[in-house]
Amino acid sequence: MKRKEMKRYIAAIVIVLLVALTVMSKVMIGGAIDEYHIPVSDWSGRMLVTQLFMIIVYSMVFTGLLAIPLWYWFSGEERKD
Repeated sequence: MKRKEMKRYIAAIVIVLLVALTVMSKVMIGGAIDEYHIPVSDWSGRMLVTQLFMIIVYSMVFTGLLAIPLWYWFSGEERKD
């Protein structure tokens, strides 16, 4: 894979990670607030750490799963123009 494609691949992975972090944060924190009816300001340190750990783990898993098709997309056959 050429350097140009590698840069694009890394950029795509970073974008996927940021999107996954954003979505998972909204879903996990919003779900915890709805489920337990406790505002974030009243959360214990243990609950915050647990939620943040879950957000990071799930975001990394989704990023890893999406990295596979992105690798094939960016490392596809070279065009001869």
